[in-house]
Amino acid sequence: MGKRRGAFDVIVVGAGAAGVGVATALRHAGIDDLLILDRHGVGSSFDRWPKEMRFITPSFATNSIGMLDINAVAIGTSPAFSLQVEHPTGKQYAAFLRNVAKHFELPVQVGVDVRSLEPDDDGFSLQTSEGPFRAKFVVWAAGEYQYPKLLPFPGAQLCQNNATLESWSRLPGKEFVVIGGSESA
Repeated sequence: MGKRRGAFDVIVVGAGAAGVGVATALRHAGIDDLLILDRHGVGSSFDRWPKEMRFITPSFATNSIGMLDINAVAIGTSPAFSLQVEHPTGKQYAAFLRNVAKHFELPVQVGVDVRSLEPDDDGFSLQTSEGPFRAKFVVWAAGEYQYPKLLPFPGAQLCQNNATLESWSRLPGKEFVVIGGSESA
């Protein structure tokens, strides 16, 4: 989609799994006056995962809330079926998200860094690297990988945040301690 500014019913900030998923749900609910803003691109946080990293939750057929796949972001989609892999890499999942966004014709504007968000009388005003935007509602879907807390505790300067690694094989040494949980750990 080309550059578009102005007022929208909904602006979704972030074009990862949460952003693509909520925008698809909004479209299914009949809300067409929406825009997704992302600083890099659809699935870009997944594109930057360390190359050895895989989803810990396997993609497989499930019956959870009507989804075909536990890692799906929209009804009728499945990383397991479209990627033909049970534990996708970040790059594979990013490609899946781009395909979902394309299939549902989601309005995504990339290269936009949201710098501030302020409530006003009729919704919200967003100041961005591409100028101001307005929306009645804003969904913040920019995750922790996009905005990692690099120094969350004393001594964290001795650690390496997973969001800053290209490959685990480039870490010096042979023994490591993992602090954290979920997919990143």
